[in-house]
Amino acid sequence: MRILKLKTKKRKLIRFDKLEINKIMEIYSIKISSGEWKDYSICFRRNYALFCIHKSAFTEPTFEIMKNKNKNPMFSLWSNSKLIKKSESLSKILIYFKKPNLTLIN
Repeated sequence: MRILKLKTKKRKLIRFDKLEINKIMEIYSIKISSGEWKDYSICFRRNYALFCIHKSAFTEPTFEIMKNKNKNPMFSLWSNSKLIKKSESLSKILIYFKKPNLTLIN
């Protein structure tokens, strides 16, 4: 009896490296402790990696941090399907979240 070996191509997926995840999680932990954010999800594909931030576990992402494979700039920040910022540096993208959220009170 011969065992057939099927060749499967291992697709290399785009991923956030350890330093990038640590930077994102640093901001995430601040926002979750203040009650602004509730959940996150991560998606890895051949051409991009996506870190999604949710205000509720049952809603669409409020923010999406995307790492692209072949595009310059490499990182982009999206909110409600609208591009907020693009940069070659993740740190420049994350500065957006460090700005204080001001609310107009009547």
